[in-house]
Amino acid sequence: MGRCIVHVDKGKFRVGEVVYITLVNLSSSAIYIGTWQVLDSLSRVVFTMEPPQVLIQPSSSFMVVWFQVNDSGAQVKQGKYTIVWRPRDEGGSEYSCSAQIEIM
Repeated sequence: MGRCIVHVDKGKFRVGEVVYITLVNLSSSAIYIGTWQVLDSLSRVVFTMEPPQVLIQPSSSFMVVWFQVNDSGAQVKQGKYTIVWRPRDEGGSEYSCSAQIEIM
């Protein structure tokens, strides 16, 4: 089992609909939330967020909201996207967990 999972409130969204994304810490130690990105169907980064670092305890979670915009603030197009979250442990090791969504 991985150290984290990414949970999204549903799999399919209308254009412009708010996406709620939750990072869940499955490890036995605390992790920093790290960075998260949204990739398009060609694995190109369309949005990156590097929030202030918060330490999440085991069996805890942290939620963010994505407004379906790219790094320039424009609405992304319809299609399939992968949300990739890269938390870090206190030693600095980075992990990766992801979830897929579709914007229709």
